[in-house]
Order: sequence, then C-alpha cells, then structure tokens
Amino acid sequence: MDLENRMHEGDMNLDEKLDILNEAADMVGGEMYEGYSGRGMFGERCYGITCSDPIPCVEAVAMQGITGANYDSMGLDYIVYWPRITYEQ
Repeated sequence: MDLENRMHEGDMNLDEKLDILNEAADMVGGEMYEGYSGRGMFGERCYGITCSDPIPCVEAVAMQGITGANYDSMGLDYIVYWPRITYEQ
C-alpha cells in the first residue's frame, strides 16, 4: 500500500488492524501475541508481535497507518506492542 492511499488508524476497525499486524508479523518472521501488558500499562492488555528486530516491524505497521508502537526486550527476542489496540477476551 502506498502512503497516499493508506488508511488512518482512527478509520480502521479492530479486524482491519489485526489484518495489518498479522501481515507485518509474516513479513518480519514474527508471531502475533494476544494479551500483552507492557510497561506502564497497569494490567491493561493489547496486541503485539514477537520478533528478532523491532525496527522493521514498527516500520511495516506504521507504513499501513498504525502508529504508537512500543517494544520490550524478551531476552533473545523482542515484543512490539500497540497499547491503543486493546485486547479483550
């Protein structure tokens, strides 16, 4: 998707956001993670992607219109997560 035609995050529903995250996870060789509670989230949970390098993951998702990513080191890998994409069971 080119920059001129990308959607804005506020115009997307949850399914559209998850499609973008799944596509990005495939692109970077990562996996979707449901229900991650990152630093400063106080128990709130969101969606993320586990991967070996967070930068390509953040860039791939941002190019599709979703910003606001954070990431944490998990030892050998990272988790990139989006606190605004709330996970609810």
